[in-house]
Amino acid sequence: MKNQGHYVVGTTRTPQRFAELRNVVNEPISLDLARQDSDFSFLEDQQGLLISVAPTQNGEGYQDVFSNGIRNLARALRCRQSTQPLHVTYISSAGVYGDQQGELVNEDSDVDCLNPVNAMLVEAENVLLTIDRPDTTICVLRLGGIYGPGRDMVSMIKQAAGEQIPKNGNDVPAWSGIFDITSGVSFAFSNQLNGIYNLVDDMQLSRRELSNEICDIDGLPPVIWANENAPGARSMNARVTNHKIKAKGFRLSTPSMLIPTPA
Repeated sequence: MKNQGHYVVGTTRTPQRFAELRNVVNEPISLDLARQDSDFSFLEDQQGLLISVAPTQNGEGYQDVFSNGIRNLARALRCRQSTQPLHVTYISSAGVYGDQQGELVNEDSDVDCLNPVNAMLVEAENVLLTIDRPDTTICVLRLGGIYGPGRDMVSMIKQAAGEQIPKNGNDVPAWSGIFDITSGVSFAFSNQLNGIYNLVDDMQLSRRELSNEICDIDGLPPVIWANENAPGARSMNARVTNHKIKAKGFRLSTPSMLIPTPA
């Protein structure tokens, strides 16, 4: 967005990341969504807002980020003094579909609110989608597992060849290429998308099918997957369609991690 000429304000709640953020955006701001006294005044001047938040790497802080934090942000968006049109893009997860027994799902399909993490993610989506202001458009992008530079999933699967992995190999996960995520965010803003969209690639293989295909190419032994998930584990097993965002004119640059990204 910065390269396209936009003046980009970026926030981080991690002091150690502030210097890194300064190199990416025009104006870095320290902001902790979960704090009641956070200053959201920067929202008054924006035309677009990208919300991409996560708990700490060890999994702590889901409640702070996706419940308290998103509610604080939604309150600030409702109370904006400016009536300048604002487009909001919220990064969510296709994992909210949960275990659909490998069936085809779209944006209108039921989501999993039994798992506490999925319930929080769905609640965060709903909190934002119910901001009722005529000058505010809300778009939710549900992503799959991310791959691309720095996240070479094909190499990671090859490294696991012949090893036992304690995840259900029959489950069908969703995947999203990093280049398609970034272009999808720009597409959502440029086209003022409204509502929920699955921003996933075309691949709908089970973990076992995907790893077998990757390992067979190099003559490697197959990855040995479990046939069931550990009790209480958060799982996803659904063939997620991307037809809705494609119908708006979006085109994938990476339909699958098995297809090299065009130069």
